Amino acid sequence: MICLLMQNSANAQSSRNDASGNVKGTNYAQVGIGLGSYGLSGTGGLPITASFEHGFAKNFSAGLAAGFVKRSFLTDWKYTYLLIGARGSYHFNEALKLKNPSWDLYGGAGIIYRRYSLKVKDATDPAFDFSSNGGTIDFELHAGSRYFFNKQIGAFAELGYGISPLQLGVTVKF
Repeated sequence: MICLLMQNSANAQSSRNDASGNVKGTNYAQVGIGLGSYGLSGTGGLPITASFEHGFAKNFSAGLAAGFVKRSFLTDWKYTYLLIGARGSYHFNEALKLKNPSWDLYGGAGIIYRRYSLKVKDATDPAFDFSSNGGTIDFELHAGSRYFFNKQIGAFAELGYGISPLQLGVTVKF
């Protein structure tokens, strides 16, 4: 019975994201790092990013995304920036007549919640310690490409406005 279920799963996998670029029924999970960040006027840190998308139509997928960066300045400042939201992507393989199933070119937008926290300690006078936090709802834009080394594992690069201007990482398709 287990072999039969595994065979059905393997057959379903082979039909996903075919050479025509059809992403319907395909899931993408991504984990990466950001190069640069938008929080606290781009003060840096190394953003950690993750996203999940499911193909709902031939060229359209949607899902969730998250990002996190923490930065310390000397011993006095600590800054934390968190992003979580929903996003949708249009896959351009068919429109660009890209027949190679190893490549997936996409772009899209989403709505996100940004949360920040800033703590400043004055070592000489604790009366000047400062703490602030808050959050906003914003939009995000992204354009990216995935290259799959085999049917399930690949790498991605994504440009956009979210937590980082450039994200690089690993993607899994299932």
